[in-house]
Amino acid sequence: MQSTLICLALSTAAAFAPTATPARTGTKLNAGVGVIIQNKGGGHGEIGFHLAKTLIDKGLDSVKIVQDADAKKDKLPFCKYDELPAAVSVEWVDMGDAAAVEAACSSAGAITHVYDNFAKSPADAAPVIAAAKGSSDFKTYAFVSSAGMYTAKGMLKETKAIKDPPTGQREVELTLEAELPGKWCAFRPQYIYGPYTNKRDYLDWFLNRAARALPMAVPADAQQPVSVTHCEDVASLLGSVVGKEDAAADQIFNCGANKLCSYDDVCIAAAKALGKEALVAALPPDTKSSFPFRPNAEGFAVSVRKALDVLEWEGAKHNVLDDIAADGFYTKDFLALGLDQGDLDTSKDQLELCENLEQDYGARGVHV
Repeated sequence: MQSTLICLALSTAAAFAPTATPARTGTKLNAGVGVIIQNKGGGHGEIGFHLAKTLIDKGLDSVKIVQDADAKKDKLPFCKYDELPAAVSVEWVDMGDAAAVEAACSSAGAITHVYDNFAKSPADAAPVIAAAKGSSDFKTYAFVSSAGMYTAKGMLKETKAIKDPPTGQREVELTLEAELPGKWCAFRPQYIYGPYTNKRDYLDWFLNRAARALPMAVPADAQQPVSVTHCEDVASLLGSVVGKEDAAADQIFNCGANKLCSYDDVCIAAAKALGKEALVAALPPDTKSSFPFRPNAEGFAVSVRKALDVLEWEGAKHNVLDDIAADGFYTKDFLALGLDQGDLDTSKDQLELCENLEQDYGARGVHV
């Protein structure tokens, strides 16, 4: 019942969300059949919804979402599927049944483009790879991987160090390289938000504390760069492969906003949106706490220069600082859901470790 109410509340609140108008209209040069393998939720849960619309705008004749049946149909974004274009179909499938997954993909028709937003292991990807190989019109398999595999800090290019032994997503990348040479690419997203997200942790952390005039315990000096990307922009970047399949072949791309901000910027924007002061307290770097982003002093932000250059991606239409402003859709949704009310558990904020807490918070915060 609660999930249904949330969906209804945000269906109303989503009217505040601006919809980006595609800069280019698809043509028959991009005709084809797309298949999106969509997970059940989390940070990537909203991608399939926006990507389906993007692929139709890019000129594909039809798109099929093969949806993990474990997703809850009455929750966002899945309760919005009936608003997708008529050329988009959805089939709910048990992802543990490899034969059913392959059949669902193959029944879409002569597949040209696969977008895998589900696999976390080569076994997950196997039936989708089989369906792609079975289509004589197949062009490319785009895998939605994860930037979480990077061990490097600061600004992250695709060549930066990653975890060893490899993560499940990295194993999928390596499997695609072996199985589909010349017909695969991968994207590594970072922090994602959107109007239909079912994972609000990232931005709500800041708004929750600002709404209650509580200090925000942020690692180091809060000047670290961060890439927080609207899901429509993630879909736009993924969709830029269409018509650029040869350029994308065998390539790995970071996936995020091309305009970055700092942790401090997000703190200030959230506070201003709610008419509060930004009470920013400094945590020692690398402290494990409730803070939603990487806690190191150097920051953790993906560079999307490669996607801009190789795929000629037009760049992000949204700006997170605008979307959490007083008139931004995200803050309006936050208030519509009543998330500014009630007590907040800050037991894991580690405020007792903040070196400037007594000095600055006692003086009403560092930003007035």
